[in-house]
Amino acid sequence: MTQTSVVTKKERSPRKLPMLPTGPLQAVRAMRRDPLSLLRRVADECGGVGGFRLGPQLVAVVSSPDLIHEVLVERPGEFVRGRIQRRVLGAVMGDGLLVSEGELHAKQRRLVLPHFVPRRIGRHVEVMVQEAERRIATWPESRELDLLAEMNALTMDIVTKLLFSSRLEDNQRLADAITEVLSWEMRAVASPVPLPMSVPTPGNRRARAALTFVRDWFQRQVDQRRAEPDAHPDDLLGLLLASRYEDGGAMPDKLLIDEVLTLWGAAQETSADAQAWTCYLLATHPDVYERARQEVDSVLGGRPVTHADLPRLPYTLQVFKESLRMYPPAAALMREAARDTEVGGVRIRRHTLVLVSPYALHHRPELYPEPARFDPDRFTRERESALPRHAFLPFGTGKHVCVGNHLAMMEGHVLTATLVQRVEVSVPPSYRAEPELVINIRPRGGLPARITHRPGNPFRDTTKEGSAS
Repeated sequence: MTQTSVVTKKERSPRKLPMLPTGPLQAVRAMRRDPLSLLRRVADECGGVGGFRLGPQLVAVVSSPDLIHEVLVERPGEFVRGRIQRRVLGAVMGDGLLVSEGELHAKQRRLVLPHFVPRRIGRHVEVMVQEAERRIATWPESRELDLLAEMNALTMDIVTKLLFSSRLEDNQRLADAITEVLSWEMRAVASPVPLPMSVPTPGNRRARAALTFVRDWFQRQVDQRRAEPDAHPDDLLGLLLASRYEDGGAMPDKLLIDEVLTLWGAAQETSADAQAWTCYLLATHPDVYERARQEVDSVLGGRPVTHADLPRLPYTLQVFKESLRMYPPAAALMREAARDTEVGGVRIRRHTLVLVSPYALHHRPELYPEPARFDPDRFTRERESALPRHAFLPFGTGKHVCVGNHLAMMEGHVLTATLVQRVEVSVPPSYRAEPELVINIRPRGGLPARITHRPGNPFRDTTKEGSAS
């Protein structure tokens, strides 16, 4: 009986965190040179949870569906926003949903979430299509362009229209300032030891000035709306201004601007990167491209896509989902162990940086055979429903799941259909996109492409008619 008790105690004792045989400085170099390979290596060699040392910092990578559920859903209070994440994102987004914790996060989420549920976002499709067709109409056929830059411009147009009912091309200074702020944020998160924005380096001074300009511009929009509450009641700013907490109070201006900045940052860069990868994968897989084109042409017959069309474009959505699987916008969700704990029977010490990695998860061969192969048929209804829960994680899960996940998926579906319908994208024959992790996964150095326009874009046709006259 005593022996049985001893065995049971041993079985319940947490195991040590499996570690890569990599020195702290080697890991720093690997993280700078190719962090995606490092994340995959941990998953391959250590299993669902494994670790390495990044300088003095202990890092644990979680990449299996059951353990991700444990961290993000079952025990989120033990794995909180990390100090680096709060320091960097908090400098830009204040107490927005990507930074806040506890009761403040729950309170803000209750106020913001109703505007992003599936039944309320369908009306945004028309804006997405109009801005996409307007931007596509400007693309030249005679020369190479950077499709990643174009996708950034397009998603910036869309998010500005959805938030403020205005177009960003009318305010280039705002566009430049937002780009400067988001670039600082990306550099800071990618740095092993990020300097606070208050440190007066040249880059930090530029970022502070840009952030001040952006927040002041947003504040002027809020002031103008309060003076004219009926001006644009149905855009996202109007809806947030009209929202009320359970006690009847309105969101304070600072928190409102924090949430607007959070929505902007989450919606613009991630959507641009995801759409660039989708274009690249279509361009390099002509059989998939042709199948998507046949579906779109058959359903739409040349007219713009509407919200009602989306259920009849299942393969187009499969293409976008498979792109998200291969290149999820967030390669790793950062958390920090709030106390000594364990994951899957593995000991996790307090202050360990915990990276929940959708990228490593999406490349596990037991979940996705031949994970480097682009295969949209992985996401037929039958095959997707057979996947384990949390096997597909482009937007996180649990109480911190992306509040705009349904909007982002719908936008990707709409833009993929519109791009397939309106243009043929090709890349140089020798070009192979190299993924680069800078908060999001994006093609390193941009995405060189050539465009061939297909007939039917009303903005392009109008431009041609105007030029001819």
